[in-house]
Amino acid sequence: MLKIIIKISLVILFALLLSVGLDYLYRKAYSMKYQLPQNILILPEITQKYDLVALGNSHSQTGLTFKDYKVKSISVASVAQSFEYDYAMLQMHSQQIKKNAVIIINISPISFSQNKPGKDDDVNMNYYDGRLSPFLIPHLKISDYLQIQIFPFVRAGYLWRQSHAQYTEQLAINSYVANWVTPSPSPEPIQIQLAVVHPVAATRSSIPTFKVSEIKAELNEPPATSDARFDQSVQFMTNKWYNSGGFGTQSFDTNRKDLEDIIAYCLKHNWRPVLITIPISQALLNGLEPGYLQHFVYDNLAKANLRGATYFNFAQDLQITQDKYLFSNSDHLNDKGAAIFSYLLLRKLIENGYLPKTADGYDYSTPAK
Repeated sequence: MLKIIIKISLVILFALLLSVGLDYLYRKAYSMKYQLPQNILILPEITQKYDLVALGNSHSQTGLTFKDYKVKSISVASVAQSFEYDYAMLQMHSQQIKKNAVIIINISPISFSQNKPGKDDDVNMNYYDGRLSPFLIPHLKISDYLQIQIFPFVRAGYLWRQSHAQYTEQLAINSYVANWVTPSPSPEPIQIQLAVVHPVAATRSSIPTFKVSEIKAELNEPPATSDARFDQSVQFMTNKWYNSGGFGTQSFDTNRKDLEDIIAYCLKHNWRPVLITIPISQALLNGLEPGYLQHFVYDNLAKANLRGATYFNFAQDLQITQDKYLFSNSDHLNDKGAAIFSYLLLRKLIENGYLPKTADGYDYSTPAK
């Protein structure tokens, strides 16, 4: 019996060493560095804690910028992030948030209709990069997490084959395109470069600064809603929200419960929750069925126990929704739209006593003539 155990142990050890070696060669071939798992536990305390924290999905990620807020702030919003992941992100940063801090909770048009993901859904992969402790990740698929974060070498063979297949496919595409394009009579050689799509960064430090005079001038411009580039976006979004299978009325109750848990958690820590709805374009509002916001947003808020939390609703602010120049598509604000909306939100927070007047760091100087 002992000999069998020894033999099995040797086989396992050999397989382990082989996997580690293969992983080393794979990382060397693709110039990848091994990193120890990040943030297994919740984040530790910091000296200068956050005064303002923003939760939410892509509407919050692209529609909010605290660049001109003179308070320490952080956005933990992410694409497709539902209330239960908002709650987990809040727990992750709980020791870094100041008492009496303002917690911005984004209520988007899909917040209550978004179905809960299962363990096999890709949404969980977004949090395997150390942004969330594995003890906080909802619906954690332990086997995937262990392979990706703790024992990445066991996947080296699979990843290498996958990378090689992608490389081979890229070569084939480049070869096809190069043969398909008719050479130009110009003496300059034709250079073909395939676009590489990078994921949206969590931070928005590159957002330009706008003077308050420019913001007010933009808001006072006459409506400009007609934009052909929104047509396809509207069709895509309405089809997604109605027919994709990822959204529906069956999740209303559970999502309301998750929102209530966030608010209760905030109050338990002496934080001040503030609910907001960020504008979407008038084109998308027109494409949705009449009463969509009432049924999918406002009715759910009315049924939820908000415990007195304030709700600032900008969903139908015509100064923003009718200005096509403030949107990157029918669903999301662009950098200029984010700067303008964030200014309007800041003024609301100051007027209602959530932030001091000194929090306003926007440029009020008169533009040069």
